[in-house]
Amino acid sequence: MNDTPSGTTVSAVNDQIRVRMAPSPTGYLHIGGARTALFNWLFAKHHNGTFILRIDDTDAARSTDESMHEIYEALKWLGIGWDEHYVQSERRSVYDGYVQRLLESGNAYHCYCTPEELEAIRTQARADKQARSYDGRCQHLTSEAVQRFVAEGRKPTVRIKMPDRPIRVDDIVLGSRNIDPATLEDEVIVRSNGMPNYNLTSIIDDAEMRITHVIRGTEHLNNTPKQIAIANALGLKVPQFAHIPLVLDSGGRKMSKRHHGDLVAVNRYREHGYLPAAMLNFVVRLGWSYDDKQEIFSVQELIEKFDLARIGKSGSVFDIKKLEWLNSHYINQLDVAGRTDAVIPFWKAEGLLKSTEDRDWLESIVEAVGERLTTLRDIIPQTRYFFTDEFEYDPKAVKKWWGGSVEKKEKTRQILTSISQILEETSTFDIETVEAAIWKYTDEHDIKRVAAMQALRIALTGTSFGPSLFDIVVLLGKDEVLKRIPKAIAYL
Repeated sequence: MNDTPSGTTVSAVNDQIRVRMAPSPTGYLHIGGARTALFNWLFAKHHNGTFILRIDDTDAARSTDESMHEIYEALKWLGIGWDEHYVQSERRSVYDGYVQRLLESGNAYHCYCTPEELEAIRTQARADKQARSYDGRCQHLTSEAVQRFVAEGRKPTVRIKMPDRPIRVDDIVLGSRNIDPATLEDEVIVRSNGMPNYNLTSIIDDAEMRITHVIRGTEHLNNTPKQIAIANALGLKVPQFAHIPLVLDSGGRKMSKRHHGDLVAVNRYREHGYLPAAMLNFVVRLGWSYDDKQEIFSVQELIEKFDLARIGKSGSVFDIKKLEWLNSHYINQLDVAGRTDAVIPFWKAEGLLKSTEDRDWLESIVEAVGERLTTLRDIIPQTRYFFTDEFEYDPKAVKKWWGGSVEKKEKTRQILTSISQILEETSTFDIETVEAAIWKYTDEHDIKRVAAMQALRIALTGTSFGPSLFDIVVLLGKDEVLKRIPKAIAYL
């Protein structure tokens, strides 16, 4: 299980693999974030390593406790547990110590430039076609200039001094490359309010927490040389990097909160009735594959088979149809009792179900629905009529089966009236008896069975499709059926 996959450098296998997920609590857990968490978790499990959850909340203005809670709940729902947990805002003193070391060694400096001055510098850099948007002028401030800026009330930032030599980035997925130092400006590592930024805290924590592998999305690729530069300046060990491809929509655009709304929110899928197993199976295939044949994986199979060598370099398309297919598969793998347990919360949330005392009746409804559920939430439109007679008649179904003409409507009234009388006289109200009585009536009066069935189905459910009509009749019960038929006749 601890074999090193071909093409993958796993130098820490003989020690302990330590990986982390470091979300910012500025919103819900994104599908891409869930994938990052899953890849890290599977990698750790595969190598009997440690998975760390580290909350990157140094952006105090945008971080919220609510978002942090949503991230926790989404990961728990997916079954992704963590071995260690840290919150960066609680580690401020750690970062301050490292910043002081950088300043004392000359690898960082205070920058007193105002926003207006920085904008002027950027404008000039663009005009001069310079790669760097900051020219490093504050490296050379005299003590008199510093005193003057302090007297003016300027609050300095701290910038890391980028090296003059190329920075080598080795990536398990994307390969190696050298970054031209001329393209890297001196990054702000501490804001004017004293808060350290992402690149500083990230690489410090990776070193402090002995992270061996940083597995994350390619959107962080540009941060990597900056983090390596900070680590080198501090003499810290650099972890191995593995950047995984973007998640794309069908048009090739990056899936994002801005463009796709809650379609990328993990909790949305929980609320809409997707199963955790389906989500895990779907998310893991966004960039990783085992072979061209296997589509369905158990969690244990994923742990055993997962390796970084099988992560692709190109973006992965988010295919909602594939997710729906997977979810339907996993729902259908549940037995009737399991499916009933799964849909009860949705009935309750919709206000349809107050008590679960009649468990046998609920399981019979679920059994009647059969394999028609794509999501657990689909149980609502497919079974609402079992719990209430307050539903609309589907206009298309009414026109097709009850009739648009006066003559056809009258024929439907006659059929429903006759069926109502037959059912009222039926002493044994089970499927076999009800079915035999209705077929006897249609055959004797030369009425097409489908016409009678659909007329009755719409009267009882408001729609022309669903479970077996005779299952519906018996599950509703004689009294309820005899109450609904006159209501339908009156509608006609």
